[in-house]
Amino acid sequence: MITMMKGKGIPLNYEAHINDRRKEWIVFFHGFGGNHTIFNRQISHFKEDYNLLFVDLPGHGKSPDFTGEENVLAFTSKKVIELLDQVGVRQAHLVGVSLGTIVMQDIATKFPERIKSMVLSGAVGKWLWWGEALGKFTLTFPVRSLLPYMIPFVTFAYIVLPKKNHKKSRDVFIKEALKLGKSSYINWLFTVKDAHMIYRTLRKQGNRIPKLYISGEEDHMFLKGITTHVRKEKEAELLILKECGHVCNIEKYPQFNQHALKFFESIDNEVLKRKLEASSGL
Repeated sequence: MITMMKGKGIPLNYEAHINDRRKEWIVFFHGFGGNHTIFNRQISHFKEDYNLLFVDLPGHGKSPDFTGEENVLAFTSKKVIELLDQVGVRQAHLVGVSLGTIVMQDIATKFPERIKSMVLSGAVGKWLWWGEALGKFTLTFPVRSLLPYMIPFVTFAYIVLPKKNHKKSRDVFIKEALKLGKSSYINWLFTVKDAHMIYRTLRKQGNRIPKLYISGEEDHMFLKGITTHVRKEKEAELLILKECGHVCNIEKYPQFNQHALKFFESIDNEVLKRKLEASSGL
């Protein structure tokens, strides 16, 4: 029997689906402007074999806005670890979409021992030059103080998800962003703009966490940068889904679920194999 546990408010809202405390955990991180409900298409596929923990990032969903003086990314990573401790998760697989992949990578630089493996959907790294220029322009003081935040947000939605087959993801993206608020929008957009910096840190640290990057072939803003990064990262592979844009877990959820679950099972089987070999003295 699977039980559901929720935690509201400070500092991170979450929802947990607990199958068996002895089973492994998967923790899910949504994208910019969304909340944990974007993973509704993943719940039924994963809940029979894993315990699931879904997190609302600060300012998103039912999590309160970030008001501290420290960097919002550092704050979030620290609070995620505190949440894992609270729920009783020593180590977990991670799944992230877009902004969620940046949060995961930051956790990987600071708390790598808490991560078994990672699936990164629509990973955000180096933008194409014109996307980066547009992002910088919208964050200049005159523009960000005078322009309603939803105008550049909707513009970005159509830039990142321009095609007809991206409509479902784009509609979710815009609908949920209406709940975000200007303060959270600005805090997180600065993080997304500088996402490529975290990949430099990972390479310097020699990060060895097993990772599966899943990107759509139509993810034109980020695919080139992520492809370049994966070539340089140990223990990483890139899967590109045909006729798919930025939000793979929605647009191509059957394929996404199949490949992600297969990846996690391969990691767990390898860990179990090593434990059996160690216990038998081989």
